[in-house]
Amino acid sequence: MKISIIGLGSVGKAAELGLDEFHEVSGYDIDGRGNWQDVLTSELSFVCVNTDASEDSTLDMSNVIAVCSKLSEDEYCGLVVVKSTLHPGTMDKMESEHPLLRLAYMPEFLREKDAVEWFAEPDRIVISGEQEDMEIALSCFDWVPDSVPRLRMNHLEAELGKLAHNAYIATKVTFTCEIERIAKEFGVDPYPVMESVWTDRRVRNSAHLTPGLGGFDGKCVPKDTAALSSVDSDPNSILKILEERGSKEAVDLRNLNQMRDE
Repeated sequence: MKISIIGLGSVGKAAELGLDEFHEVSGYDIDGRGNWQDVLTSELSFVCVNTDASEDSTLDMSNVIAVCSKLSEDEYCGLVVVKSTLHPGTMDKMESEHPLLRLAYMPEFLREKDAVEWFAEPDRIVISGEQEDMEIALSCFDWVPDSVPRLRMNHLEAELGKLAHNAYIATKVTFTCEIERIAKEFGVDPYPVMESVWTDRRVRNSAHLTPGLGGFDGKCVPKDTAALSSVDSDPNSILKILEERGSKEAVDLRNLNQMRDE
């Protein structure tokens, strides 16, 4: 299949490298890499542009909207598969604004520092859109073993699922930081305390549950957690307190104050 990748950041570059072995792939970025004409002649285009945090904690959709508007104006006939993280409701809005554009959503679940390896070996593939378009998008990943789940859902479920994934990471890290704080108050090593948790058969993964690593950080987890919190109407929700209890800045400040008290 002739595929184009729009946006060559960590996600786009991983997609380009991962798909190039199995398809005819061309990349395009606003920084001058690639040729827009290659996008317009492709059968399927993955949109991988960044969606940074806005001042109100929502996600800035301007890059995604601009790309889809440009594709619509240029009468792109292929399937547009958005991989960027989206604010809930974005896909439905773009479908309404661009009825002639074939749109699907396939959020990415990569760890930034291992993006290429994680793209090549995904834990699951999430897809939303019209049935035929979902199957076309999934056919790009025929090389992924059948044992890897293909999760078909509607746009809003996929948008919330992506944010929920990163908010869950933030929740685990925050929980670990809280237990670490309590353990230190009792004068005990927090590591075996948390080891008692992650060795349970219902958990069995020390990622995000290891003390001493600090609060949650990175490019995606903080902004996506804040974005999910911004659409939560309950002021007492746990999502509202994650940043003030578990973010890197909050944990670093708490540890500094603790050291000063000692």
